[in-house]
Amino acid sequence: MALTLAQGEMYSLTRLGKYVIDTLTKDDPILERLPFVSILGNSYTYDLVATRSGAQFYSINEEWVESTVVLSQDTAQLVRLGGDADVDNFLLDTHSDLMDIKGTVLEDKILAVKEKYLDTFYYGDTDLDAKAFDGLHKLMTSTTYNTVEEGTGNIGTLLNISNLRAAIDLIVGFKPNLMVMSKNTRRLISTYLDSVGADFQRGVDEFGRHVRMFDDIPIAVSDHIIDTEAVNGTTFDPGAVGAASSLFILTFAPKSVCGIQGTKGITVVPIGDLETKDSNRWRVKWYCGLKYENLRSSSHVTGILPTGVVAA
Repeated sequence: MALTLAQGEMYSLTRLGKYVIDTLTKDDPILERLPFVSILGNSYTYDLVATRSGAQFYSINEEWVESTVVLSQDTAQLVRLGGDADVDNFLLDTHSDLMDIKGTVLEDKILAVKEKYLDTFYYGDTDLDAKAFDGLHKLMTSTTYNTVEEGTGNIGTLLNISNLRAAIDLIVGFKPNLMVMSKNTRRLISTYLDSVGADFQRGVDEFGRHVRMFDDIPIAVSDHIIDTEAVNGTTFDPGAVGAASSLFILTFAPKSVCGIQGTKGITVVPIGDLETKDSNRWRVKWYCGLKYENLRSSSHVTGILPTGVVAA
């Protein structure tokens, strides 16, 4: 069973656990929607349809032809994400009870974990950091199934609205939950719509909030999508600086874009008093990862030039 972090919060037995989930999901369009599958072990193996089996019409007494789906396997690994936070006992004992020193320190560490997960969600590459997990750029590399290229080099080209709709049309058998982009890309699209006397659609998302939409897909922005991507075709180079951005059209579901985590989820563990200094240590840890199971369930547009105008 896959639950979002907020849904999983209902099963948390501690106030601290609920606080951690609230901090992770607050004001973030991905973590408030992304479902997580809790797994035993350290990895999750799933089948990808490489070639769909065929079917045909037959005449009377004609010999039937066997055709079988061609499957490939992929494995999503659980990785360890987290950090230690030390709370100075002197500050803890001498500050006013109106100042929550421990809460401030832990919140900052939880937010650091959140930011690292989201950066990796888009740009993770195990070829560069074997301790991380592969992000969407690494998982979406098929121009047949999930990628529309605007630019083919490290410098992007103008976003074309017809290409944006082409990326939406790549999604088959799923209804996308979200279109997410940088703030700059949203401004470019908004400027284009203004120029043709139009505006974003207005609608209500699954949380009952009034949102902007494009082709009935809610729009969100993320500060974790950068405008300095280096994309050459379908290959994103996280080690290089370019002049491009990307736009993602995402379906959140167990068979689509879905997180994986250990059975305990994200935890805050009290390590206790330290021997070498007068502080108390807490460890925030999350055994987590990401899987993208159906190649036709989500898509993205790469190589968007962050400057200029959007074309029709």
